[in-house]
Amino acid sequence: MSTGITSLGLVSDYGGRTPGLDQLLTTLRADADPNLTAAVATALASRRRPLRIQVTGRARAGKSTLLRALALISAEETDPVDEPGRPDPALDGDLVVYVLAATPQPADRRILADLPRDRTVVVVNKADAIGSRWADAVAAAQGCTRELGIPVLPVVSTLAAHTRAGMPSEDDLRILRRHADRADPAFTLSPELFTASGAGPDGADRQALLDRWGLYGVACALTAVRHEPALRPQQLLQLLHAVSGIDAVHALVHVNYQRLASQRGGDLLDELARLAARAVPDARSRARDLIEDYLAGDEALWLGVQAGLACPHVRHLAAGYPSAEPSDADDALARAERWRAVLSSDMPADARRSAIRVHNGYVRMWERMSSAGL
Repeated sequence: MSTGITSLGLVSDYGGRTPGLDQLLTTLRADADPNLTAAVATALASRRRPLRIQVTGRARAGKSTLLRALALISAEETDPVDEPGRPDPALDGDLVVYVLAATPQPADRRILADLPRDRTVVVVNKADAIGSRWADAVAAAQGCTRELGIPVLPVVSTLAAHTRAGMPSEDDLRILRRHADRADPAFTLSPELFTASGAGPDGADRQALLDRWGLYGVACALTAVRHEPALRPQQLLQLLHAVSGIDAVHALVHVNYQRLASQRGGDLLDELARLAARAVPDARSRARDLIEDYLAGDEALWLGVQAGLACPHVRHLAAGYPSAEPSDADDALARAERWRAVLSSDMPADARRSAIRVHNGYVRMWERMSSAGL
């Protein structure tokens, strides 16, 4: 028997709708104090509000291009930071993607120093201009990571945006094949060399190719076609998308988004517990019992597992888990026992609450998967 999202009837999207919460709110509206119902509705709406992602950085760092490349619905571009005569924008989003055009400048360091580390992603854009190989851009990003204390990734957002907007054509491939065997290593060192008349009569075609894919994209495409002349448009598109570096950036944003959404689920559980504790016992209303029953149910326990695993103090303890969901009853039991052992150590209150949530959730999953709770 599967568990987690499947067996508990949950939705895995960010802050997605959960049927138990919907049912709780419906029942409270018919049974409880309107003020309490309104407070529960407000807490639920807060959890389901899409997380705000801000893309920021200095002018001409490539914020707009990166925004198009990431194609995130809830992302917004801010005004430039460190703009003469203008105040810095308010960086109050749930997640901030900071774009560097090169190595960090003093203004970049000043602003990044004030941003929370667990809510910030940094990218070095225009990575194709760093050194002569992708490894040089990776090394530069790693150096920034050590300096800033925040993960930094290299990306060529212009190429990534082009791969979002269209696919290489058969004409593109014919032009590339025509020049793939050129022995001159300087052919793609600059736009002027690539479009020079000495390379043949198809200068206009090469310029159009350059306009569509950029110099870095053309250089990568030429290398690919040289090694695989029969490459098809879809295959070349996938390759260009991969070498842009955007997938790693998207994955890091995705992981952080999920983590923040999970933490918001924990905040909701905390608020429901507070509301239940403050609910005045009344023979005419079952509000407290309804909320406490929900908090003791499978859905809330799974939200608790997700929130606990996202806690900054303890999430490293789950680094080896391929998924938050255990694979079977034995795995669920092993995880529950491990988190019980974690609880025996000294830890801050927030970490202990998170560990308890994870432990209790895995105990419930073990019961469901082994039928021990029946």
